[in-house]
Amino acid sequence: MHKQNIHHIKEQSNGESAFFYFTERITDNALYLLDEPENSLSPNRQMELMNFITDSVRFYHCQFIIATHSPFLLSMPNAKIYDVDNIPVVKKWTELDNVRAYYEFFKARQADFE
Repeated sequence: MHKQNIHHIKEQSNGESAFFYFTERITDNALYLLDEPENSLSPNRQMELMNFITDSVRFYHCQFIIATHSPFLLSMPNAKIYDVDNIPVVKKWTELDNVRAYYEFFKARQADFE
């Protein structure tokens, strides 16, 4: 079985491997500490991870503490966001500097999408 896992990983990108490694190891009633789990993940995979984490909280009673810059992960419903570099510390995800930077970037280029 070990050889199958190695072969399986070699056929996937780093992000794909990390995504499947993570999602295959979640157990009920557990606490997970994640440091930038979005690294190497495409936007679509980040949204899948967000949905997976949301479902894990709702259905499997897991808890997550996540350090992230991903607007997808930061926008999870009912997430409590701590911005330890600023006061107030607890913020809405839309108030974070990095999320605002994405917003301003795309807002300035809105016509390109129409």
